[in-house]
Amino acid sequence: MQAMLSITGRKAAQCLRLCPRQNTLEDPPAVKRMFMLRLITTVAIATSLAAPAHAVDRQRIEALYEAAQQFLSAQLASYGDKATYELGKLDNRIVLAACAKIDVQLPPGNRLLGNSVLKIQCAAGARWALSLPVAISVQSDYWVAARPLPGGYEVAENDLERRSGDLAQLPPSAITDLSQAVGRTVIGGIAAGAPLRSEALRPPYAVKANDFVKVIARGEGFEVASEGRAMGNANDGQMVSVKMASGNIVKGLARAGGLVEVHF
Repeated sequence: MQAMLSITGRKAAQCLRLCPRQNTLEDPPAVKRMFMLRLITTVAIATSLAAPAHAVDRQRIEALYEAAQQFLSAQLASYGDKATYELGKLDNRIVLAACAKIDVQLPPGNRLLGNSVLKIQCAAGARWALSLPVAISVQSDYWVAARPLPGGYEVAENDLERRSGDLAQLPPSAITDLSQAVGRTVIGGIAAGAPLRSEALRPPYAVKANDFVKVIARGEGFEVASEGRAMGNANDGQMVSVKMASGNIVKGLARAGGLVEVHF
Protein backbone atom coordinates (compact mmCIF):
# COMPACT_ATOMS: atom_id res chain seq x y z
CA MET A 1 0.00 0.00 0.00
CA GLN A 2 2.78 2.42 0.89
CA ALA A 3 4.56 1.51 -2.40
CA MET A 4 1.40 2.32 -4.37
CA LEU A 5 1.09 5.71 -2.62
CA SER A 6 4.73 6.42 -3.37
CA ILE A 7 4.25 5.71 -7.10
CA THR A 8 1.10 7.82 -7.18
CA GLY A 9 2.94 10.66 -5.50
CA ARG A 10 5.74 10.60 -8.05
CA LYS A 11 3.25 10.72 -10.92
CA ALA A 12 1.50 13.63 -9.32
CA ALA A 13 4.79 15.48 -8.97
CA GLN A 14 5.60 14.83 -12.63
CA CYS A 15 2.16 16.07 -13.63
CA LEU A 16 2.66 19.27 -11.62
CA ARG A 17 5.85 19.91 -13.58
CA LEU A 18 4.74 18.81 -17.08
CA CYS A 19 0.97 18.91 -17.41
CA PRO A 20 -0.55 22.21 -18.71
CA ARG A 21 -2.38 24.25 -16.11
CA GLN A 22 -5.13 26.81 -16.43
CA ASN A 23 -4.07 30.41 -15.83
CA THR A 24 -5.69 31.62 -12.62
CA LEU A 25 -5.30 34.61 -10.35
CA GLU A 26 -3.25 32.39 -8.07
CA ASP A 27 -0.58 31.68 -10.85
CA PRO A 28 2.86 33.02 -10.07
CA PRO A 29 3.88 36.23 -12.00
CA ALA A 30 6.59 34.35 -13.97
CA VAL A 31 3.97 31.99 -15.42
CA LYS A 32 1.77 34.92 -16.45
CA ARG A 33 4.67 36.62 -18.22
CA MET A 34 5.49 33.40 -20.11
CA PHE A 35 1.87 33.10 -21.25
CA MET A 36 1.78 36.72 -22.52
CA LEU A 37 5.08 36.26 -24.40
CA ARG A 38 3.72 33.20 -26.21
CA LEU A 39 0.52 35.08 -27.08
CA ILE A 40 2.44 38.07 -28.57
CA THR A 41 4.70 35.77 -30.61
CA THR A 42 1.68 33.91 -32.03
CA VAL A 43 -0.01 37.17 -33.08
CA ALA A 44 3.17 38.46 -34.74
CA ILE A 45 3.60 35.27 -36.79
CA ALA A 46 -0.02 35.34 -37.90
CA THR A 47 0.29 38.99 -38.96
CA SER A 48 3.40 38.36 -41.05
CA LEU A 49 1.74 35.46 -42.85
CA ALA A 50 -1.24 37.63 -43.69
CA ALA A 51 0.95 40.47 -45.15
CA PRO A 52 1.47 40.75 -48.95
CA ALA A 53 4.38 38.77 -50.34
CA HIS A 54 5.88 41.87 -52.11
CA ALA A 55 6.89 44.42 -49.49
CA VAL A 56 8.44 46.67 -52.23
CA ASP A 57 6.37 47.80 -55.25
CA ARG A 58 7.59 46.52 -58.59
CA GLN A 59 8.00 48.53 -61.77
CA ARG A 60 5.59 47.71 -64.59
CA ILE A 61 7.61 46.48 -67.56
CA GLU A 62 4.93 47.88 -69.89
CA ALA A 63 5.80 51.38 -68.64
CA LEU A 64 9.34 50.97 -69.98
CA TYR A 65 8.04 50.22 -73.47
CA GLU A 66 5.68 53.19 -73.24
CA ALA A 67 8.53 55.55 -72.27
CA ALA A 68 10.66 54.27 -75.17
CA GLN A 69 7.79 54.77 -77.62
CA GLN A 70 7.23 58.35 -76.44
CA PHE A 71 10.95 59.11 -76.83
CA LEU A 72 11.14 57.70 -80.35
CA SER A 73 7.93 59.39 -81.48
CA ALA A 74 9.31 62.77 -80.43
CA GLN A 75 12.76 62.20 -81.94
CA LEU A 76 11.44 60.92 -85.29
CA ALA A 77 8.53 63.36 -85.61
CA SER A 78 10.24 65.38 -88.37
CA TYR A 79 10.15 62.33 -90.69
CA GLY A 80 6.40 61.90 -90.35
CA ASP A 81 5.11 58.56 -91.60
CA LYS A 82 8.43 57.86 -93.37
CA ALA A 83 9.95 56.67 -90.09
CA THR A 84 9.07 53.35 -88.46
CA TYR A 85 10.64 51.42 -85.62
CA GLU A 86 10.42 48.08 -83.84
CA LEU A 87 11.35 47.69 -80.20
CA GLY A 88 13.22 44.65 -78.95
CA LYS A 89 12.01 42.49 -76.08
CA LEU A 90 12.98 42.69 -72.42
CA ASP A 91 13.29 39.58 -70.26
CA ASN A 92 9.88 39.04 -68.64
CA ARG A 93 11.62 37.66 -65.56
CA ILE A 94 13.28 40.99 -64.81
CA VAL A 95 12.27 42.55 -61.49
CA LEU A 96 12.78 46.29 -60.95
CA ALA A 97 11.85 48.58 -58.08
CA ALA A 98 9.03 51.00 -58.83
CA CYS A 99 10.27 54.23 -60.44
CA ALA A 100 8.72 57.70 -60.11
CA LYS A 101 10.42 59.07 -63.26
CA ILE A 102 11.67 57.00 -66.21
CA ASP A 103 14.34 58.57 -68.41
CA VAL A 104 15.16 57.41 -71.96
CA GLN A 105 18.37 58.39 -73.78
CA LEU A 106 20.33 57.52 -76.89
CA PRO A 107 23.76 56.36 -75.68
CA PRO A 108 26.87 57.91 -77.29
CA GLY A 109 27.96 56.11 -80.43
CA ASN A 110 24.41 55.15 -81.39
CA ARG A 111 22.13 56.85 -83.89
CA LEU A 112 18.39 56.91 -84.48
CA LEU A 113 18.70 54.78 -87.59
CA GLY A 114 19.15 51.08 -88.30
CA ASN A 115 19.92 48.69 -85.47
CA SER A 116 20.44 50.78 -82.37
CA VAL A 117 19.87 50.71 -78.62
CA LEU A 118 18.14 52.92 -76.06
CA LYS A 119 19.23 53.42 -72.47
CA ILE A 120 16.31 53.36 -70.03
CA GLN A 121 17.02 54.35 -66.46
CA CYS A 122 15.18 55.43 -63.34
CA ALA A 123 15.73 59.13 -62.59
CA ALA A 124 13.72 59.24 -59.35
CA GLY A 125 12.51 56.69 -56.83
CA ALA A 126 14.96 53.87 -57.56
CA ARG A 127 18.40 53.14 -58.98
CA TRP A 128 18.50 50.92 -62.05
CA ALA A 129 19.29 51.13 -65.77
CA LEU A 130 18.95 48.79 -68.73
CA SER A 131 19.30 48.72 -72.51
CA LEU A 132 16.50 48.16 -75.00
CA PRO A 133 17.33 47.23 -78.63
CA VAL A 134 15.46 49.04 -81.39
CA ALA A 135 15.43 48.82 -85.21
CA ILE A 136 14.66 52.13 -86.96
CA SER A 137 13.85 52.60 -90.65
CA VAL A 138 13.59 55.99 -92.41
CA GLN A 139 12.47 56.17 -96.03
CA SER A 140 13.91 59.18 -97.86
CA ASP A 141 15.21 60.50 -101.17
CA TYR A 142 18.96 60.57 -101.70
CA TRP A 143 21.30 61.39 -104.57
CA VAL A 144 23.68 59.25 -106.62
CA ALA A 145 26.15 60.06 -109.39
CA ALA A 146 24.51 59.77 -112.83
CA ARG A 147 27.95 59.22 -114.38
CA PRO A 148 31.50 58.81 -113.13
CA LEU A 149 32.63 62.07 -111.51
CA PRO A 150 36.41 62.63 -111.44
CA GLY A 151 38.30 64.34 -108.67
CA GLY A 152 38.33 68.12 -108.94
CA TYR A 153 35.04 68.15 -110.85
CA GLU A 154 32.44 70.73 -109.84
CA VAL A 155 29.07 69.01 -109.47
CA ALA A 156 26.06 70.26 -111.43
CA GLU A 157 22.45 69.20 -110.98
CA ASN A 158 22.38 67.17 -114.22
CA ASP A 159 25.27 65.06 -112.86
CA LEU A 160 22.98 63.54 -110.24
CA GLU A 161 20.01 61.15 -110.04
CA ARG A 162 17.39 60.92 -107.31
CA ARG A 163 16.81 57.60 -105.58
CA SER A 164 14.54 56.57 -102.73
CA GLY A 165 15.15 54.00 -100.02
CA ASP A 166 15.86 53.18 -96.41
CA LEU A 167 18.56 55.48 -95.05
CA ALA A 168 19.57 52.72 -92.65
CA GLN A 169 20.98 50.84 -95.66
CA LEU A 170 23.11 53.82 -96.77
CA PRO A 171 26.31 55.39 -95.46
CA PRO A 172 25.63 57.74 -92.51
CA SER A 173 26.84 60.73 -94.57
CA ALA A 174 24.65 60.08 -97.65
CA ILE A 175 23.41 63.38 -99.09
CA THR A 176 19.62 63.84 -99.05
CA ASP A 177 19.59 67.59 -99.78
CA LEU A 178 20.46 68.54 -103.38
CA SER A 179 21.87 71.89 -102.29
CA GLN A 180 24.57 70.06 -100.33
CA ALA A 181 25.97 68.65 -103.59
CA VAL A 182 25.48 71.14 -106.42
CA GLY A 183 28.40 73.53 -106.79
CA ARG A 184 30.74 71.45 -104.65
CA THR A 185 33.93 69.84 -105.88
CA VAL A 186 34.53 66.09 -106.00
CA ILE A 187 37.40 64.74 -103.89
CA GLY A 188 39.02 61.60 -105.28
CA GLY A 189 36.24 60.64 -107.73
CA ILE A 190 32.77 59.06 -107.44
CA ALA A 191 31.61 55.98 -109.39
CA ALA A 192 28.37 56.03 -111.42
CA GLY A 193 25.38 55.02 -109.29
CA ALA A 194 27.24 55.55 -106.00
CA PRO A 195 25.48 57.59 -103.30
CA LEU A 196 27.02 61.01 -102.80
CA ARG A 197 28.59 61.41 -99.36
CA SER A 198 29.35 64.69 -97.68
CA GLU A 199 33.00 63.81 -97.05
CA ALA A 200 33.48 63.08 -100.78
CA LEU A 201 32.71 66.69 -101.67
CA ARG A 202 34.21 69.96 -100.58
CA PRO A 203 32.45 73.32 -100.64
CA PRO A 204 33.42 75.89 -103.27
CA TYR A 205 36.46 77.94 -102.42
CA ALA A 206 35.58 81.31 -100.96
CA VAL A 207 38.87 82.62 -102.37
CA LYS A 208 40.78 81.19 -105.36
CA ALA A 209 44.47 81.53 -106.10
CA ASN A 210 45.39 84.56 -108.28
CA ASP A 211 41.91 86.08 -107.91
CA PHE A 212 41.72 89.69 -106.87
CA VAL A 213 40.13 89.93 -103.44
CA LYS A 214 38.88 92.73 -101.24
CA VAL A 215 40.90 93.03 -98.05
CA ILE A 216 39.25 94.53 -94.96
CA ALA A 217 41.74 95.49 -92.25
CA ARG A 218 40.14 96.00 -88.84
CA GLY A 219 41.55 97.19 -85.56
CA GLU A 220 40.53 99.13 -82.48
CA GLY A 221 38.77 102.22 -83.78
CA PHE A 222 39.52 101.79 -87.47
CA GLU A 223 38.63 99.85 -90.62
CA VAL A 224 40.45 100.10 -93.95
CA ALA A 225 39.50 98.47 -97.27
CA SER A 226 42.00 97.72 -100.01
CA GLU A 227 42.65 95.20 -102.76
CA GLY A 228 45.15 92.43 -103.32
CA ARG A 229 45.73 89.14 -105.10
CA ALA A 230 45.07 85.80 -103.33
CA MET A 231 48.12 83.54 -103.19
CA GLY A 232 46.16 80.31 -102.68
CA ASN A 233 42.76 78.64 -102.45
CA ALA A 234 40.80 78.85 -99.22
CA ASN A 235 37.37 77.81 -97.96
CA ASP A 236 35.23 80.10 -95.88
CA GLY A 237 36.95 80.61 -92.51
CA GLN A 238 40.37 79.37 -93.61
CA MET A 239 43.54 81.46 -93.52
CA VAL A 240 44.89 82.75 -96.84
CA SER A 241 47.84 84.95 -97.85
CA VAL A 242 47.22 88.04 -99.97
CA LYS A 243 49.83 90.08 -101.88
CA MET A 244 48.94 93.75 -101.70
CA ALA A 245 49.61 96.32 -104.44
CA SER A 246 52.49 97.65 -102.34
CA GLY A 247 54.16 94.24 -102.48
CA ASN A 248 53.47 93.50 -98.81
CA ILE A 249 51.95 90.12 -97.93
CA VAL A 250 49.23 89.90 -95.31
CA LYS A 251 47.26 86.94 -93.92
CA GLY A 252 43.58 86.92 -93.14
CA LEU A 253 40.39 84.86 -92.96
CA ALA A 254 38.75 84.03 -96.29
CA ARG A 255 35.06 84.86 -96.53
CA ALA A 256 32.46 84.08 -99.18
CA GLY A 257 32.33 86.53 -102.09
CA GLY A 258 36.09 87.03 -102.46
CA LEU A 259 36.59 88.81 -99.16
CA VAL A 260 39.55 88.53 -96.79
CA GLU A 261 39.42 89.84 -93.21
CA VAL A 262 42.63 90.98 -91.54
CA HIS A 263 42.50 91.74 -87.79
CA PHE A 264 45.06 93.85 -85.98
